[in-house]
Amino acid sequence: MQTAEAISMPLEKRCNSLQAQKAKATRDRIIQAVVSIIRESGLSAASASAITARAGITWGAVQHHFGGKNEILQAILERAYRVYLERINSPALHRGDLATRIDCYVEIIWGHYRSDLYFAFQEILMAHRDTDMALDLHDFRPAEASALSLEWLQGFFHKDEQSQQTISQAIRFAHRFLAGFAVDCTLEPKMPFEQEHLASLKGLLRTQLIEQSNRIEIPN
Repeated sequence: MQTAEAISMPLEKRCNSLQAQKAKATRDRIIQAVVSIIRESGLSAASASAITARAGITWGAVQHHFGGKNEILQAILERAYRVYLERINSPALHRGDLATRIDCYVEIIWGHYRSDLYFAFQEILMAHRDTDMALDLHDFRPAEASALSLEWLQGFFHKDEQSQQTISQAIRFAHRFLAGFAVDCTLEPKMPFEQEHLASLKGLLRTQLIEQSNRIEIPN
């Protein structure tokens, strides 16, 4: 059923809006197809024939939306980075006391590192080092760098600048731990003690950061 707003919209504008939605859905389907192929079989398996078979469209349609494979890979990098930024800006990370925020932070970041999108992100970055892929890596930084920005730290910890170094070191360690743990889980999907390791990380961060917060007022 059409909404009153949609009915009142001029016909040309409605058509353009529907076309844009259809184009977005097709682009999303192509990106998801490539991410799935990379996750299952690696970047080298993401050939034109594999992409079209998985996405259910012709290569001509793929080229219409992206131009070629490199443009799809660029779109995956940008999407992974955007999704990461959305995760660390979750309202849940600004609720409760510091211990609650730390636990939530670990869970949210771990969800990012274990995702198929992040796996594809890493595969593309690693392949980019040894090939002539013309990818633009300038417009975004690694996820870790964004998490360490002073503005984000101030918003999450409500801290003064005096504690920046301690908090930055703790967050850097958390990212490296979780990124490494994600590699372990890729090599051994049924990695034991996942929850125990995450609990240990949360405990370590609480020890480091709550001690630091004794000099900082943390609003509930």
